[in-house]
Order: sequence, then C-alpha cells, then structure tokens
Amino acid sequence: MKPISHIFSELYDKVLLQYQQQSDSNESFPNLSSNDEYYIDLLYTLENPTVTSFADKAKISKPAATRIIHRFVAERYLVKRPSTVDKRTSYLELSAEMKINCEKNRQLFDQVFLDSISVLTPEEQTVLHKIMFKINEKI
Repeated sequence: MKPISHIFSELYDKVLLQYQQQSDSNESFPNLSSNDEYYIDLLYTLENPTVTSFADKAKISKPAATRIIHRFVAERYLVKRPSTVDKRTSYLELSAEMKINCEKNRQLFDQVFLDSISVLTPEEQTVLHKIMFKINEKI
C-alpha cells in the first residue's frame, strides 16, 4: 500500500493539472508566475489589504512584499489607494480585470475539486470535509 503522502501528492498533481488545463489565466496574464498567482490570490482574499497585512498573510518580509506590490502596480494588476484617515497607509486594490480573473479561477478550482470528489458518497464527502478541516486547522 502506498503511503498517504504519496497518494496526497498524486492527487494534488492530478487536480492541479486538470485546473491548469482548464484555466485561461496564462492567456489573460502571461507574465504571471505561479508565485505571482499565489500572491494575487492572497490579495484577493484580504479585506482592505495593505502592504503589511499582505506581508503577514504571505509570511514574507515587508521589504519583499513592497517589491512584489511595486511590480504588481507597474504591471497594472493592482493600484494603491491612500487611506482617507491615515495618509501613511495605502490600501491595495486589484484591477477589475484581475478581480474577475481571480473569481473565475476560484470557481474553476471549486468545480475541478468537486468533480474529483464526486466518486465519494455524500457521507464520505462529509467525513472528508471534517478530516480536511481538522488538518487545515492544525497547519
């Protein structure tokens, strides 16, 4: 019997491959690396993100976050909006096109994942949900 880590790795690879084959992100944003996509997705999930909150969520240094944000602004993936309350703070806002892309990617990944677990009964899906939730809480 294969170790669970190998099964997980194979499953991850298969789901990711299906997702990438169906995604049109590479055509819309050909300059985005997989790391860039990860950082864009983090920005998409944050509410009123700042460079500091982005750095914290990405678990990177603030100078590294600043470099990433400057590059994203130059590529017009996002804009910085100064706070009306504190002029030292700027909020990061993804462009409308990038927001649409993120939403499409989320929907696509949800569909690929749901298709992948469709071999499970509803009861097995419930158990899987509980197990994944427990693992996610621990990590």
